Order: sequence, then C-alpha cells, then structure tokens
Amino acid sequence: MQPLLQIQDLNLTVDGKPLVTDLSFSIAAGERLGLIGESGSGKSLTAMAATGLLPRAITATGAVTLGGQQVIGAPERVLNGLRGTVAAFVFQEPLTALDPLLRVAQQVAEPLRRRARRDGHELAGSALQREVLALLEQVALPQPERIARSYPNEISGGQRQRVAIAMALACQPQLLIADEPTTALDVTTQAEILKLLDGLVRERGMALLFISHDLPVVAEIVERVVVMQRGVAVETGPVREVFGAPQHDYTRALVVAAKAFDGALEGTA
Repeated sequence: MQPLLQIQDLNLTVDGKPLVTDLSFSIAAGERLGLIGESGSGKSLTAMAATGLLPRAITATGAVTLGGQQVIGAPERVLNGLRGTVAAFVFQEPLTALDPLLRVAQQVAEPLRRRARRDGHELAGSALQREVLALLEQVALPQPERIARSYPNEISGGQRQRVAIAMALACQPQLLIADEPTTALDVTTQAEILKLLDGLVRERGMALLFISHDLPVVAEIVERVVVMQRGVAVETGPVREVFGAPQHDYTRALVVAAKAFDGALEGTA
C-alpha cells in the first residue's frame, strides 16, 4: 500500500545554502511519526515542503508525495485540494492560524463549509452553527457558545490552540501535522493539549507528523522517530529503540539532556 506521505531525497536550499539534505521518510495511514531535533534542524521546513507551503525563496528538489499526489512543482489548485482534506496543520503559535478580526465561530465555520462542498452539499444557518459548536466540544473547550462568540484575543492561549486544532480537524484530514503545538503553552496546558491530540488522532484513525525538540513529549505520542541535525536525518526507527539505545552521538546527547530534566524517558531505556 502506498504511504500517505512519502518524502524521497528531499533537498531544500536558499541562495545555494543547504537547509535540508537528502531527506527520506514515509508515513503510513494511521501511523504516528515524530520529527525531532534542535531549532534550525529543518523540521518545520520539511513539514512545509510536505504541503507545498515553502517560502518562494526556498528551492525544493526531490520527491514529495501526499495522498498519491506529487507536491513539488504542483499547481496551487492541486495543493489547495490537498491542504485540509488530506493533511492539515496545527502550528506552534495558534495566532498563526487565527484571524484576530474574526470571531471564532466564523473561523471554524469556513473549513466546515469547505468540507460540505467537497462532499457535495452546502452547510449554512443553524445546521452550520450546530456543527461549529459540536467541533468546539470535541476539542474539550468549556462554554463552546461563549468561545464561538469570542475574538481570539478574548480567550486564553490554550483555548486558542484548541480552536486551531478544531479548525484543522474540520475537513477530516487523513494526516495531522503538529508543529511544536505546545511550546508556547504552560506546562499544565501543554499536558492537556497533548492528551487531547493523542486522543483525537487515535479516535479518528489519523496519521500524525509530530514536530518537536522535546523528547519526553515525543516519547508519549509517537511510534517512530526521525532525528534531524542541521538538515540531515542522523537516525530513525521505533521511538523506544531510538531513545532507549541511540546509535548516533547527536541522538545520545539529546537523550542524556532530556533524562537530566525529565524522567519520562526512563522507561525507554
């Protein structure tokens, strides 16, 4: 069976400077993969390449196939058909995905209408309102009616991230790409969001590409990892094998540092 996402020999450069070099990995339907490494290792750029969201200044070569469709060089109409429906993004900072001038209900409604059109019908009025509130309830937002009426600046950071997750789920994507989705949140809210993401991915049978520099977080939510250093994949494999018996010096250093600050990796040894 063809992978849901397949990246083969991906190279990303800007003005001739390499950002990602000869990167290859795949994600099967329903699989949870972690992409880890320090800031600047190319994790987020790789995710953007997977959905055709790279800045114009960056040149991409190689092959990226999403839902059976070639991404690199594809026209925007093709990419728009993949985004949201095949793969959807949850960003580190929820305000990246939210318009400060629109109420939450308006922003959640748009991808719901898009899904309805994809499925051959229109969604409007009270039926659309019910769908919006149901989606906000699914991401465990308290008082969904109040949240729906609010502007992004009127709710907390954790609530904004839940709204962003709701928007990502609205089109029922096959792959959820979560790019450092909890870094900007406090520890308690971070744990709640991670539990929510894990539950939603399992419940809906979605694949997950989870991007992070936080190994204990990754260990809790994925099955397999790709470790990146300066744009190169230095190690890959099942999360317990890679974190329990790392083969590359860089991975070993990450694991040692993580264990010094958090006991969550002790069970992988």
